[in-house]
Amino acid sequence: MMVTIKDVAKAAGVSPATVSLALNNDKKVSRETRKRVQQVAKALNYIPNARAKALVKKATQIIGLVIPEIDNPFFAEMAQAIKDCIKDSDYSIILCGTDNNPELESKYVNTFMSGLVDGAIFACLTDVNNELIMELARNYIPVVYVDRLNEDTQVIPVVKSDLKDGAYQLTRHLIALGHQKIAFIGRKDEERFAGYCQGLQEAGYPLAEDYVLAPSYTFAHGVAAGKKLLGLADQPTGIVCFNDEVALGLTQFLVKAGKKVPAEFSVCGIDNTVSRYYNPEITTIDVPKKEMGRTAAELLLKMIHGEQLQETEHFIHFPVKLIKRASTAPAGSA
Repeated sequence: MMVTIKDVAKAAGVSPATVSLALNNDKKVSRETRKRVQQVAKALNYIPNARAKALVKKATQIIGLVIPEIDNPFFAEMAQAIKDCIKDSDYSIILCGTDNNPELESKYVNTFMSGLVDGAIFACLTDVNNELIMELARNYIPVVYVDRLNEDTQVIPVVKSDLKDGAYQLTRHLIALGHQKIAFIGRKDEERFAGYCQGLQEAGYPLAEDYVLAPSYTFAHGVAAGKKLLGLADQPTGIVCFNDEVALGLTQFLVKAGKKVPAEFSVCGIDNTVSRYYNPEITTIDVPKKEMGRTAAELLLKMIHGEQLQETEHFIHFPVKLIKRASTAPAGSA
C-alpha cells in the first residue's frame, strides 16, 4: 500500500499541512522539524503526488531535459523523439547540456528545485548527483532516467537499453571471427565493461589490463586510445569501443597511421549513430534511441498528470541488436 502524507504526519508527530510545508523546505517550519519530517518521509519511502504538488505550485508547462552532450548524435536523436512526443501536450522543453560536468548538472537540479519546470528527464550521466536528483524527485517534481541506473525505481523510473548485452555481443562477434586479443575502450565501472568481461570469460580468454583503456566516450578519446594501443608490444587485433564516436576516432587514427581496418584491426562501436557514414562502415550495436526517448516522455507526462504508473513501467529495458559492417573481419586477414 502506498504511503500517504497522513502516514508521514503521524510518524513524525506533526500535521499533514506541516509535512507538506517541510517537504517543500518552507521556512515557516523550523529547520529541525523540516529535517525530521524529511527523514521520516525518506524512511517510509513516501512519494508526493505530482498532481497534488502541481495544485500548490503554479505549473510552468515546461519539461527539463538534461543530457551530457548536445552535439552528440545519440542524444540529439533521443531529444528529438522526446520533443515529438510532447509537442501535442502543451508542454515545451528546456534543453540543458552538462558537457559531462557533474557540477553543472547539480546546478540544473537546483534550478529545477526553484520551480522552473514541471518535470525532468536525465539521460546517460554519471551517478555523482543521484542523491540530489532523488531529493528533487521526492520533494519537488517527477523525474525519469534514461540509460542511467537508479536504486529506487519507485521514485525515479528508468528507461534503459541493455548495454551490457551489447558489449557482450560485440565481444562474442570478434571471438567468432577468430580474435583472441580483444581490447576495450571505456570505463571499468560501466556495464559495457561487464559485458566485455563476460564474453572473454565464456571463451576462456584472460582479461589483459593493458587492453582496457578508460575513461573514453568522445572522438578525441578514440584517437588517444589508438596511440596507446599502437604503443603496446603485444597489440590487440579486435577492439570494443564505448560508443560510435570513440570507434570513429580510433579508426581514423589507425588509418592515418597506415594501419588497415579491418585487415589488421577489427573495430566495433555502440549506438548506431554515425557509424554507417564512415569508410569502412563501423560494426556496432543498434540502441533504440527514439523508442527510449518517446517512452521516457510518456512516463513523465503520466507522472506530471498524477497518474499511477504500472509496476512494469518503473523499469523498462530495451533490447539491442548487433549490426555487422565492414570494420570487422576474421583475425589474420592482413
